[in-house]
Amino acid sequence: MWAGLLTVLLGSTMTACDPLGIEPTTKVDEDRFWTNPQLARAYVNNLYLIGSTGSGHTFQSEQWSDNCQGNYEQDWDTYRQLTFNNRRYDETAAWSGPWSGAYKNIYNINKGIEKITGSGSLSEPLRAQLLAECYFFRAWVYFDMEKFWGTVPYVDHALSLDEDTYLPQAKREQLFDNMLADLDKSIENFTIYGGKSEIGQVNIDAAYAFKSRVALYAADAAAASAKGIFRANDPAGLFTFEKTDAHYYQLAYDAAKKVIGKYALEPNYATLFTSETAHTSVESIWPVLFKPNQREGFNPTAKNGPDGNYYENSESLTLSWSMRTGTFPTQDLVDCYLQKDAKDGQWKPWWKTSQAQELNVVRNADGEFEGKGDDYREIYKNRDQRFYSTVTYDGSYMANEKNQAPRYQIQTWIDTTTMVSERTLQYSALHTGYRSQETLETAPVNRGSCQTITGYYSRKYSHFDSYNDNGSLDMTQRTTCYFNIRYAEVLLNCAEAAIKLNKSSEAEGYINQIRQRAGVGNFNQALEEHNLWEEMKIQRRLEFAFECPGFRYFDLLRWGEAEGLSEIPELNRVSRGIQIFRVGKHSNVAGENGVALEKGEEGYMTPTFRTIPMDYSYYLRKFDNTRYYFTPFSDTTLRDYKQLQQNPGWNGFRFDN
Repeated sequence: MWAGLLTVLLGSTMTACDPLGIEPTTKVDEDRFWTNPQLARAYVNNLYLIGSTGSGHTFQSEQWSDNCQGNYEQDWDTYRQLTFNNRRYDETAAWSGPWSGAYKNIYNINKGIEKITGSGSLSEPLRAQLLAECYFFRAWVYFDMEKFWGTVPYVDHALSLDEDTYLPQAKREQLFDNMLADLDKSIENFTIYGGKSEIGQVNIDAAYAFKSRVALYAADAAAASAKGIFRANDPAGLFTFEKTDAHYYQLAYDAAKKVIGKYALEPNYATLFTSETAHTSVESIWPVLFKPNQREGFNPTAKNGPDGNYYENSESLTLSWSMRTGTFPTQDLVDCYLQKDAKDGQWKPWWKTSQAQELNVVRNADGEFEGKGDDYREIYKNRDQRFYSTVTYDGSYMANEKNQAPRYQIQTWIDTTTMVSERTLQYSALHTGYRSQETLETAPVNRGSCQTITGYYSRKYSHFDSYNDNGSLDMTQRTTCYFNIRYAEVLLNCAEAAIKLNKSSEAEGYINQIRQRAGVGNFNQALEEHNLWEEMKIQRRLEFAFECPGFRYFDLLRWGEAEGLSEIPELNRVSRGIQIFRVGKHSNVAGENGVALEKGEEGYMTPTFRTIPMDYSYYLRKFDNTRYYFTPFSDTTLRDYKQLQQNPGWNGFRFDN
């Protein structure tokens, strides 16, 4: 932490006496610290290390949503989101959210605001820029906390030791208004600054874009208040709003409009996540710059793939992926990527295309899809372009387009052969958690669940374009970036607010920009069979799937709140996956294990496939009560911190009841 740097700089002294009476150059008192432009800038730069809870290359917030399924690997709890998804927590064993660390950040931010404001030595432009960033990050931290607790105590200055630190919670409306006011102060100071921020720093456009995001959440919270879904369990009225949702939708719309037209969508979606110059993209508003020696904790390249062996191993060399992951895209997500019909050229759900008809795809009694065909991989061709940047599927390659050797191919099919006495990995595809038909009723667990259990692996941010001398892929993350804010969000934020403000034609235009970049053409309600509001939700889901930070889980929460739902269907059912059945070669020859028989070879059977609900106890999801919109405060915290009110529905609740 740069706060630690401050401590070091303020406290460092030379141990030896200075015979000339000159003050040691290693000693800097606090007052002079803030007169030094480089030190003041270094202090504020530290705020850029503050990340959103649930982000990072483990994509935790995606695992909480219906986009992704984690594993059940006992040693890697990061991917095993059993406690959170099953709601196995209460006030006696509360889920750990951003609390103590967040308030440490708030203290540092408030300290910066006070010292920078009071410094007469900093130039006016620099002071304005630093203050703009501090106000931005104060809103950033409180927004992260609001998503978990609804409302928290609001601290607007650096608390001293002699102050009462047991502050009451702010009303939720006031908390949102404070965040929006901070962003207005950020915008005001950026205007005074008038200069150009360096790439990677927040700027006035980031402040406007983030304001549109915060205002959308506030609008949904205001709508929830109007429906009274928390009223019965909110004795202090903390969740009651006086302003309407329309007030906040207007703020979101106006803020987004300030950025509309100043940026453009990157023509090639994949470039955003694989190019080492993506931070300079026409779509980039606030990129998080990455270098291995600075952010070694972010390495999707080493995580977004299987734990099994490569194909084409030899007796002298056996290569293993050893990715040991647990971020598996669900069939629910994959179903949202439209496919171009080979006959009429229309974009449709994959199961409605002529390709699906040729594969005899039908919906069974359980509502799932079944099909059969030698060319079953046709279901993955000519999809929405975002699909190929987000999902690794059966038959795709973990390599660049120039090196699609068989060794790098991913195959997630399941062997239909049953050979109880001889069954080994040589008879099955190497990249699935299921090894034979007999194991289908049992959930893959432990190390086996690091192989995909949905039929898919995540791909975004992965750079499969460099090779070691032995031919294995170099798993080092490339110098790249991810985006805390990019222009696509501005378009979709503006579209969402515009729909609510009865500006549907304008909203459709923004949504069509997103669709056109994905290659799927303009929205057609008659063809899509849903309205523009649902289309906006789908586009947010597809556009930001498996990004850092994630949106899907918290989007589902805020939309559910606004609709007054006590159950969110997407979060109250198990994930779905796909199972593909083929016959593997029965051979002990090195390099042939995990290889499927091809048409014309002896023993070949036409592949079949089916989508499935993954209704194993390990992978259950639960959201059937309004209490789950927020996490509880622990009872030990409440005993000491009597000014806090337990969140609605958690008081006295025990998850094992």
